[in-house]
Amino acid sequence: MGERVVVTGVGAVSALGNEPRAQWTALLRGASGVGALHGLAEDIDLGADRPLAAGRVHGIDPRDWISDRKAARAMRLHTHMAFAAAGQAMMSAKIHRGNLDADATGITLGVTMIDYDIADLELAARRSLHDPIGFDIERFCRTGWRAISPMVSIVMLNNATLCQIAMQYGLHGPNASFSPFGEAGGQAIGAALRMLQEGDAQVMLAGGVSPRLNLSALQRFLYLGIVADTTDPAAGSCRPFDRDRTGTVPGEGAAVLVLETLPHARDRGAHILAEVLGHGAAVGVPPGGEPHPPRAAVEQSFAAALDDAALTPDRLAGVYADAPGLLSGDAVEAAAIGAVLGRHAGATPVTSTKGATGHLLAAALPLQSVFAVHSLVDRYLPAIANLRHPEPDSGIDLVSGGPRRISAGDAVACLGAGFRGQSECVVFGAFEAKGA
Repeated sequence: MGERVVVTGVGAVSALGNEPRAQWTALLRGASGVGALHGLAEDIDLGADRPLAAGRVHGIDPRDWISDRKAARAMRLHTHMAFAAAGQAMMSAKIHRGNLDADATGITLGVTMIDYDIADLELAARRSLHDPIGFDIERFCRTGWRAISPMVSIVMLNNATLCQIAMQYGLHGPNASFSPFGEAGGQAIGAALRMLQEGDAQVMLAGGVSPRLNLSALQRFLYLGIVADTTDPAAGSCRPFDRDRTGTVPGEGAAVLVLETLPHARDRGAHILAEVLGHGAAVGVPPGGEPHPPRAAVEQSFAAALDDAALTPDRLAGVYADAPGLLSGDAVEAAAIGAVLGRHAGATPVTSTKGATGHLLAAALPLQSVFAVHSLVDRYLPAIANLRHPEPDSGIDLVSGGPRRISAGDAVACLGAGFRGQSECVVFGAFEAKGA
């Protein structure tokens, strides 16, 4: 099995707030960061008179987290968010460039696809206009393309954010970048867990970051056919596990956890928040082309994570489901969770946070992991936002109406899913649970 791995720091930004404790408090009181999307949606032809809702991040000052001011100006919001989450996590763990072993410290990050902004191409397009034909492709190929900044191709690299964080903090250990959707953050945490267990590193930063919501990112959500009908107020648009759910809403954010081997954490006197007990992953052919994993893949990833953690279902204090509000996807996931829990399905509370934050794609599972750590520390599970009419035949214990006090169990499972059949699960445990 290798070394035991513990969580010693967490960092996160989302539509609920710009630091983990504020988001956790907001989640417990039933707040939502989802609102009507202004400034972008009116530029998209939706084919109907329908607005969009989204969970956006506000107030991130890159100067608070990025030491290279010149580089910060060239970075996009997704990198600013990742730096904020990573910086918070390191501060929480009380590690910094001056006290870490650079060669034994690494980073894994799930990064959603990085999209062009219209402004990236606007000047080149203008310089390629030629009356009376308008845009002249020959003029663009001769001279217009030169107006595209060479920085565009750099900031669009999926591993650029990881590299920038590693350079600032001097992380010379193992690293890996995963993409593009809801599976990526789980893959990042799972990879970091294995690297630590196998002795490849002593400390790992692991997490994920969403894209900045621009026209390209929103069009991808629309193309996938997963966007919820916007309600009034917009905060109620995403309704996981509700019989009236119509889809999910896009969200911005980032979340990072500091993971360490137990001996390393003990040697430096770190405050241990929780333990990473196991990880499981699976992939299957989506049923009928639906944008969610088949039931068998969810069951396999969940069961594999429990097996990796050497846990039986009765040890679970709760489950953070992926549950983005998809009509068929949530039902399939509920059935899979019920199948794995078996006779404990009715006594194991299940929650989801996307109704309050939006779908953060590669950051979705890492953000729920941060909340899971808080659940283990504070012994509460948040209610599912906007769950008014639970599916009557879900077969699982959905948390609704208010936060649920954890009365039994010492572990929490977090599920995440991609849109092409991938399913991920990470299991966290209360550190004291194993007699440490």
